[in-house]
Amino acid sequence: MNRRALGMLVLLVVVAFYAFGTGFDFFFRFLYVLLLLTGIGFFWAWLNLRGIDLSVTREANRGQVGGYLVGQVSIINRTRLPKSWLEVAEATGPSADTSGRGLALVREQVRSWRVRTYLAKRGVFRSGQIRVVSQDPFGLFRLHREFLDPHPFIVFPAIEPLPDLDARFAGLPSDSRVTRRWEQITTDVSSIRAYTEGDSMRRIHWPYTARMNELMVKEFDMGLSAEAWVLLDMHEDSHFGVEQDELNNTEELSVTVAASIIDRLMDQSMPVGLASNGDQEHIYRPDSSPEQRGRLMETLSEVRAHGQRPLQQFIYDIRSHLNRYNALTVVTSSIDTGWVASLNDLRRQGVKVAVVLVDRSSFGSPENMDGPVEALSANLIPAYVVRRGDNLNDALQVPVREIPRSWTSGVAGGVE
Repeated sequence: MNRRALGMLVLLVVVAFYAFGTGFDFFFRFLYVLLLLTGIGFFWAWLNLRGIDLSVTREANRGQVGGYLVGQVSIINRTRLPKSWLEVAEATGPSADTSGRGLALVREQVRSWRVRTYLAKRGVFRSGQIRVVSQDPFGLFRLHREFLDPHPFIVFPAIEPLPDLDARFAGLPSDSRVTRRWEQITTDVSSIRAYTEGDSMRRIHWPYTARMNELMVKEFDMGLSAEAWVLLDMHEDSHFGVEQDELNNTEELSVTVAASIIDRLMDQSMPVGLASNGDQEHIYRPDSSPEQRGRLMETLSEVRAHGQRPLQQFIYDIRSHLNRYNALTVVTSSIDTGWVASLNDLRRQGVKVAVVLVDRSSFGSPENMDGPVEALSANLIPAYVVRRGDNLNDALQVPVREIPRSWTSGVAGGVE
């Protein structure tokens, strides 16, 4: 109830008290006028919402932080009565907290306008539900009516380009590719050999057979066998500043780092997987398909730092998914160093490990990342520190303390 409606209610009570208490005709007439104005105002606001149709079209059902939600809203007055003092606003979605658009409609009029909303926050929103608010001329009543069923609109996390990303994140020796022989037919041919009994006719290399005057068959491999994993630490105790500022904290910066690394590696046709111990635990095995990119970005748009499984335990949980052909990148802002031993065990098993530390002290925390950096360096694990406001491409070029080149068998330069 707004101030005018409250004031009208108080006035009605006072006038009714004097009318019935004194019996004067003046107070009764005044009371009747007030009741009439109240009734007209409510009926006006209610009638304004009748006979209205509304439609919304969107150019896409997903966007990215830093982009815009673009669409068009159309409202139609299908009655002969004019509509006035209307306000149209989106009830759900990224633009739900923006101010509405005031308008008036004459009979059977159509009004359309384009909407362009800046996407500042990642997440999955229910977009498309529109609220029309009607107000009477006296400002006593504000009635609303909601139109349309909301549809999901996904806002992916922000991504920064990483042209100079350290090759250690890919886990490849130098600029070469590690391959493995494969018995099944794939798109990658590794060699040609003479036909032996039992070989499939589909393996025969006919041009080379004609040249050698004997049956020759193709041998295949798995192509790029090195696979990259990104482990995003979303344990609730690992992050700082989430409650103080939902758009500027270690959680959001960690998600941006993970999304940027995944985007860069997948641009290089690397199979990339994702593991996260957030409000829901997610484990996606490495894949290089376009569907995988969308799947991982959609997961990163929803994940929150409400996880209950500590990082050290979660690393042990995913050990069965890793082998010596894998590179694991851990993104965390945890100051606890217990998980470093878990990574060291993986490193000794042949898994290439790197850690991106999101510096919580740059968000106002009294703790810094000196402890994890020392522990990682002592175990020959590259550590990269990202602070609030840093350029990610610069921060992820080289570790804060250089690790001997033997760690990567000659890794140099950026991911090619």
